Amino acid sequence: MLKNVNPVSTNSWHIDQWPPLAWLETVIKLVALVVGIITLIGVIRAGDFDLPGGARLAQTILMGVLALGLIAALFDRLIEREIVAMAFVIVNNLGHWGMVIALASGQDLGAAVTVFCGLMLVGDIVKLVFLRVHKFSVRDVPRPVLVGLTLFYVVGYTVIVLL
Repeated sequence: MLKNVNPVSTNSWHIDQWPPLAWLETVIKLVALVVGIITLIGVIRAGDFDLPGGARLAQTILMGVLALGLIAALFDRLIEREIVAMAFVIVNNLGHWGMVIALASGQDLGAAVTVFCGLMLVGDIVKLVFLRVHKFSVRDVPRPVLVGLTLFYVVGYTVIVLL
């Protein structure tokens, strides 16, 4: 059985022992987040911002909702004081907010949105498997809430790609 999967808040920052599924999720999502950050840099360099309408506006709003959820995750990671999770959630925020800004720019993003959302979707599917296999929990949060939050992101990424 996996040890130390339930990070317990301590007074000091620490690094937990994460199983391979957790690392697989992290690596897949890190690739997506690099795509998000690179896309943001490209949009800033181009400097052409024209707020979109229609489906692109819907994508922008939905990505913004997903990104807002990650702001809450920052506070959760501060409570847990786990170094790897905190570093990841910072990059996760940068990648998501980068995609929000890129989508809001109205610029042609090529396949970046599909690649970003596709990789995040795969990462969240791995996370769902991880939650099931390792019985992972966060403090007193019921497991169905963790699964529900992950499914919310799965649906969000899927809708963005389909729009």
